Amino acid sequence: MTSRNRCPPWDVSAFLTQTLCLEAATVRLEIWDTAGQEKYHSVCHLYYRGAHAALLVYDITSKETLSRAKLWLQELEKEFLHDEIVIALVGNKTDLMAEREVTTEEGEEFAKSKNLLYMETSAKSNYHVSEVFTAVAQELVAREGEKAAVQRPAPTDLQEPGGSGPRCCQL
Repeated sequence: MTSRNRCPPWDVSAFLTQTLCLEAATVRLEIWDTAGQEKYHSVCHLYYRGAHAALLVYDITSKETLSRAKLWLQELEKEFLHDEIVIALVGNKTDLMAEREVTTEEGEEFAKSKNLLYMETSAKSNYHVSEVFTAVAQELVAREGEKAAVQRPAPTDLQEPGGSGPRCCQL
């Protein structure tokens, strides 16, 4: 690359793990990073099979990358129901504000229209990177709590009000 502010693209996908200790739970994230490379597009379903979350990262200095993130979202929408996966739209490279092509408002509005989490980061300066993972983990824990509450049947009182003892029921 010609600019010292830009890193060359990844040549391979990276697999990382991160464990986050939240107040409500400890969450272990297994992260596949394909850096949005098109050569992975045909096998992307292998990466996100069984996924509980996805980060769609675009470069705030390139409108084209936001368009590609939208295409990746369409792929995810084909594979998952809306409540099956937590998706975050992440605008990266906030360290290059002078070169910004995608406004914060554009990113926020699109994320809101699709019910996605939204944050802006700088991987270079490590600005809000850990906060993205924490926000996703917190949303995962919250959704799991909601699912457990819905699936848990309400207790049944087998004693008649004012009655002398428990009644029998047949299930």
